[in-house]
Amino acid sequence: MANLLTIGISAASTFQKAIEVTGNNTANVSTPGYNRQRAEIISNSAGLVGNAYTGGGSTVESVQRIYASYIQTQLVSANSLKSRYDEQLSLAQQVEGVVASNDGSIQNFMQNLFDSFQNLANNPTDTSSRQQVIDQSNNLQTMVGNLSGVLKDTQKQVNDQISGLTTEINNRLDTIYQINKQVSVAQSSGAQSPNELLDQRDQAILELSKYMDIKTYTQSDGEMVVYTGNGKYPLVTSNTVNHLQASSSEFTDEGRTEVYMDVSGQKTMVSSQIKSGQLGAVLDFRSNMLDKTVNDLGVMLNGLVAGVNWQHYQGYDENGDAGGNVYTPLNLTADKSVKNVGTEDGSNIVVSFKPAIAGNQPPYTPATQPATYTAKQTDLATANAAIGNLQPKDYIVKVNSGGNFEVYDRNNPTTVLGTVAFGSSGQVDGWNFDFSSVAAGTVQAGDKFLIQPNQGMLDNFKTEISDPNKLATRGQSPDPADVAPTAAAIGDNTNIANLASLSDKKLLFNDASGNPAQTLLGGYSLMSTHVGAYVQATQTQSVAQTNVYKQISDRRESMSGVSLDEEAANLIKFQQAYQASAQIIQASRTLFDTLIGAIR
Repeated sequence: MANLLTIGISAASTFQKAIEVTGNNTANVSTPGYNRQRAEIISNSAGLVGNAYTGGGSTVESVQRIYASYIQTQLVSANSLKSRYDEQLSLAQQVEGVVASNDGSIQNFMQNLFDSFQNLANNPTDTSSRQQVIDQSNNLQTMVGNLSGVLKDTQKQVNDQISGLTTEINNRLDTIYQINKQVSVAQSSGAQSPNELLDQRDQAILELSKYMDIKTYTQSDGEMVVYTGNGKYPLVTSNTVNHLQASSSEFTDEGRTEVYMDVSGQKTMVSSQIKSGQLGAVLDFRSNMLDKTVNDLGVMLNGLVAGVNWQHYQGYDENGDAGGNVYTPLNLTADKSVKNVGTEDGSNIVVSFKPAIAGNQPPYTPATQPATYTAKQTDLATANAAIGNLQPKDYIVKVNSGGNFEVYDRNNPTTVLGTVAFGSSGQVDGWNFDFSSVAAGTVQAGDKFLIQPNQGMLDNFKTEISDPNKLATRGQSPDPADVAPTAAAIGDNTNIANLASLSDKKLLFNDASGNPAQTLLGGYSLMSTHVGAYVQATQTQSVAQTNVYKQISDRRESMSGVSLDEEAANLIKFQQAYQASAQIIQASRTLFDTLIGAIR
C-alpha cells in the first residue's frame, strides 16, 4: 500500500508538471523566439518486493527545449540577407526615381541644350535663339543643382542611418552580453538548462542579424561569443562587449560617416567588414550605387564642360572676340586627413581639368591674338582623348618617403596610379594634380589628402556665360594654319554647328586604343543602365531571400513552434493521467482504511 501510494503521488506530481509545461507552451504561443518545451518523463527505479521487482512510479527528469541549432543558424543568416536586400532596394529606388526619370533627367536637359545649339546654328543671327541657348544652359545648371541636392540629402540620410543602426546594434550586443552572464550563473549552479534565457538570447541574436552579419559560437560554459560576419572581430566575449562606433571619416570635411571598432586599443575602420543586414545594405548602397552614380555624373559633367568650352574657344562672338568659358572648369582643392602630421590643410593642392593641347590655345581677344596660331580644329580630337581619360573615381594623395606625392584610387589604396614630384604638377587619369603651391616643410611622409573631382563638379556646376552676344557662333577665317585667325562674317554658323555636333561625338571613357568610346548622352545612359541594373538585381535578391527566410522560418515553426492543437491534445491526456493518479492515491487510502478496520 505504501508503494501504491508512492506511485500515485509520483504520478500526480509528474502529470502536474507536464500540465504546467503544456500551459507554458500555450501561454507563449505568440512570444517571438519561444521554443516549444517538453517534459521528459522517466520511470523511477523499481523496488524488490519479495522475489519480484515492482515499479516506483514516474518523475519529470527535465524540461527540454525543442530546438535545432542548425536551423537557428540558417535563420540568422537568412534574416541578415533578407534585411540587407530589403533595405538596399528601398534606398536604391530613391536614387533610381531621380536619375532614371523619363521627364526630368539631366539627359533630357542636355539634349535640350544641344537642340538649342542646333536651333541657333539654323538661325545664327536670331536674338531669341541666342537667348534660348542661355536659358537652356541655365536650366541644365538648375537641374544639376537639384540633383546634387537630392544626392547630398541621400548621403546625409546614409550617414544618419549608419549612426542609428550602430546604436541599435550596440543595444543588442549589450542585451546578449547580459543574458550570457545570466546563463553562465544558471548553468554553474547545476540547475537544469535555463530555457527561457536561451530563447531570449537566440531572439536577441536574430534581432542583431537584422542589422549586420554575424557569426556565433557557444562555449562550454553556455556563454555565446559573437563575431563580425567574417569572423575577424569579436563583438561579444565572456569578458567584454566591443561596441561599434559611428563617426566621421578621417577626411572630416568630406561629411562621410564610417563604422569603427576598438581593435587592440586602436580605433579601426570596419565599414568594409560588414556585408549584410541593414547596416551592410546601407554601406553597399553607398559604395556601389550612390558613390558610383555621383562619380559617373561628375565624369559626364566634366566632359561636357571641357568639350563645350574647348569648342567654344574655337569661335568668335558678335563682337569679334574669341569665345570664352560657357561653364566654369573644375578647380578643386584637397581635404586633409585628421591623422596628418604636416600643417598643409589641402588648400594648396589643386586638381583641375582643362584639356592641354600643344600650340597656342584660345580664348583670345583681337589684342592678344598671336602672330602665328598653331592649334588647329583637328586638335579637338586630342582634347577629346584627354576628356576620355577621366575616370569615375575618388583619389587619395599620399606623401611618400621621398617627399613626393603618390596618387591612389580610393577604392584600391595599394596601387599607385601616378607620382608627382614635390613642387610640380602632373596628370593622373586625365586630371591635373598641381602641388606647386605646397610650401616646403608643410607635408610629412604618410600625410594623406582626399580629392573628389567628380563630386566637386556636381556640386559646383555653373554657367559662366550670361550675355547672348558672347556666344561664339562664328568660325575662323581664313585657315588658321596659315595666318592669324580672324572671325568669320556675321551670320556664319560654323562654330555653333560644331557645338551642336558634340552631342554625337564620342568624348568619354577611352577604349584600349585611347579613343573615346561614349558620347555625353551615351555616358548618361550607361549610368542610368547601371542604376537600373543595380535596382533589378537587388529586387531579385530581395524576393529570393524573402522566400528563403520564410521557408526556414516555417521549418523552425514546424519543429520548435507551439501548435495549439497538439497542446490541447496533450492537456487532455495529462489531465486524464492526473485524474487517474488521484484514483491510485484514493485506492491506496481505501486499502489502508480496510486494513485498519480489520485490525480493530
